[in-house]
Amino acid sequence: MRLTRLVDFGLWALLLLTVLRTTLLVRRRDTAEFDAVDNSATIAIALIVGIVVLLMVHPRARGALVRLQTSSAFYLLLYLALAALSAFWSVIPEFTLFRAGEVIAVFGALFVLMEGFDNWRNAERAMLGVLMVVTVLAFFQRVTTGGVSMEGLHTNVYTVTAGMGFLYTLAESLRADPRRKMMMRRWMVAFLLFAVVGTSAGSNIGIAVAMLILLPFLSQSKVVLIPAGLACVALAVVMGASEQVVSTTLLSGRSIEEAETLTGRMFLWQGYWNAFLDSPLIGHGFAIVARIGDQFGGLATTNAHNGFIEAGAGLGLLGFGLLCYYCYRLVLETIAATRARIIGGLGCLVAVVMMLVNNNSKSLLGGAYDPTMLGVFALLAFFHSYTLRATREQAAQRRAERAQSPEASARPTPARP
Repeated sequence: MRLTRLVDFGLWALLLLTVLRTTLLVRRRDTAEFDAVDNSATIAIALIVGIVVLLMVHPRARGALVRLQTSSAFYLLLYLALAALSAFWSVIPEFTLFRAGEVIAVFGALFVLMEGFDNWRNAERAMLGVLMVVTVLAFFQRVTTGGVSMEGLHTNVYTVTAGMGFLYTLAESLRADPRRKMMMRRWMVAFLLFAVVGTSAGSNIGIAVAMLILLPFLSQSKVVLIPAGLACVALAVVMGASEQVVSTTLLSGRSIEEAETLTGRMFLWQGYWNAFLDSPLIGHGFAIVARIGDQFGGLATTNAHNGFIEAGAGLGLLGFGLLCYYCYRLVLETIAATRARIIGGLGCLVAVVMMLVNNNSKSLLGGAYDPTMLGVFALLAFFHSYTLRATREQAAQRRAERAQSPEASARPTPARP
C-alpha cells in the first residue's frame, strides 16, 4: 500500500512537471530544429522515462491494462501502439518513437491513477482538478507570451480543457443532488470564464454543438435555458451589426477574409493530403508529417491542426480507421451511460462531443503530445474507470433480474393462495 502511494505521488508529480514544461516553461525555437535534443528536450525525455519506469513497477498497472481490453480505450491504445510501430518507416525514427512514447506514457499514467481512487466522487474531483490545472497553466502561458488583450489571450489550448470542464459540470448539475449541484455550478462558472476569454472559434463551435445535444436536458431547467438563449440572441445581434467586433473577439484580430480560408489551414491540409496520397496505407510515421510539411507542398509546422488528418497522413488508412472506430465506440458508450442515468454519463457525452468536434481544428486525439491531452485523458480515464464500469454493472444486474423473473422461466408462475 505504501509503495502504491509513493508511485502514485511520483506519477502525479511527473505529470505536473510535464505540463509545466509545455506551458509556463515552454521554449520557442525554429521549426527546422524540431528534432534537435536541447535542454528542454532532454528534460522531456527524462520525464517520460520516469513515468514509464513508475508504470512498470506500479501494482495497479497490469490490472488497468487488462480492464482496458473491455472498453473502447483498448482501440485508442492500439492506435498508440501503431504510432510507436511507425518508427520503423518514419523519416526520423527516433523522433516518432519518442513522440509516440510520450503520449502512451501520459495515457497510461492517467488511466492507472484514476483506478486508484476509493470512489467516483474523489475521482471526479481529481478529473476536474486536472482540467482546471491545465487550463490555468495554459492561460498564464498566454499571459506571459501575448499579454493581457483579446488577441494575446486568444488560443485553442486552455479553451479546450475549459470547454470540456464547463460542459461536464453543466450537464452533471442537471441530474445532481443539491449538494453536488452546487459544487458543479461553481466549477462551471470558473471553466466558463476561461472558455469565454480564450475566444477560440474551434472550441466555441465544439461547445455549441455539444450544447445542441444538451438542449433537451436544459429544458428541464428554465433558469439556465432562458438566460443562455437571451445571451445567444444578444451576441448574434452585436456580431451581425459590427464586423470589427467579429474581428476583435471571435477572429482575434483577423479579417473575415482570412477566416474564410481557416487562417491558412486549408493550404496546410492540402500538403497533408499530398502526403496521404504518397503513402495511403501506413502513412509516413506518427507526428512527423506536420514537421516536414514543406516536403509535400505545404508548410513545416508543429502540428496538423486536425487530429483526424494527422492520423491519416501519419499512419495512413490503418491509423485513420483505428482512430475513427475508437471515436465511434466511445460515443456509443457515453450514450449508453447517459440513457442509464449513470453519474458522469451525460457530462462525459457532451465533453466528448466537444472534444471530437474540436479535434478538427486541433490535434487532441491522433497527434503528438500537447498539454490539453492531460485533460482529455483524465476525462476519458474517469469515464472508463467509473462511469462505463457502473453502466455495465447496471446492465448485467438487469439481465440477471430478467433471467430470474417468472416470465423468463419455462415453468408456469405459481398461483397465489
